[in-house]
Amino acid sequence: MVDLEKDDEDALVEECSICGGDIYIDSDCEEEDIVYCNDCEAEFLVHSLDPLRLTLLDDDLDDEGDSEEDDFDEDYD
Repeated sequence: MVDLEKDDEDALVEECSICGGDIYIDSDCEEEDIVYCNDCEAEFLVHSLDPLRLTLLDDDLDDEGDSEEDDFDEDYD
């Protein structure tokens, strides 16, 4: 999807699979670059630009939260 309101007319905007925020991919981005969600700061690897394919790099974001909760619960059992 092209975001025409952004300064760079060739910039693409992808929806973050974690929080639904915007990931901006500017025109000088290349395959194998890392891009970030503007809201949750999740990192994504650009696999392809046409069609746009992103892969979440830090796929254990939810696991970290769960493990911290588990550790917290174990301390107070």
